[in-house]
Amino acid sequence: MKTLKIISDLLPIPSYTVILICFFFPFITIKCGTTELVSVTGFDYVAGTDMKEKMKDNEMVKGMQKKMGKDLFNSESENTDAVDENGNPTPAKENVHPEDTQEEKKNRITMMIMMGIPFLMAIGGLIITFLKLRSKFIFHIIVSSIGFLVMLSFGIIIKSSDELNAVTSMADGMGAGMISIGLGSAYYFATILFLLIIMYFGIEKYLKNIYKKEQETREELLEDFLTKE
Repeated sequence: MKTLKIISDLLPIPSYTVILICFFFPFITIKCGTTELVSVTGFDYVAGTDMKEKMKDNEMVKGMQKKMGKDLFNSESENTDAVDENGNPTPAKENVHPEDTQEEKKNRITMMIMMGIPFLMAIGGLIITFLKLRSKFIFHIIVSSIGFLVMLSFGIIIKSSDELNAVTSMADGMGAGMISIGLGSAYYFATILFLLIIMYFGIEKYLKNIYKKEQETREELLEDFLTKE
């Protein structure tokens, strides 16, 4: 049991630390074929970064827009062949960034809150590790369970989010399947670490209960033996 105590004191420190580090690596990667267009870290979501703005600033995307002659992010982009009232061609506006719709703002805030929860859970778990609390394992299980469930929910809904659907619309006119969106290894690693913490402290509690019952059984048997004597 001493070994379990040592592990339970040491395991959360590197685990929560690595989870926090994972937030600064790509959680989402957007590729055109095999070429990475842009990556979005977990902290980008926590900070409320606009993914489309990151895409627009990518040099490859700018080249694609120039080659195609349209804004890949704005269906109402300027027509390069437009003319003014005198019949003279009007130059296309460069890199016009339309205002975000209310739905896009709402989605970005939702994602910011969603990813902020596991980020804060990892910080909270790290703080709990250094506190002197009774039944500390319960706090670790609660914190890690919340972090794991939110991360899992994020992974399930991310590909159906409006923000990513707007990005995949870039494939129109370029050939279907060229734009692909995937969850990064940092996302999977952070999610698995939350799960491992839950499993470890759950198993530790189970083993402690078994050990406690064995001790009680031994004491009862010893007491019965001494009483008979």
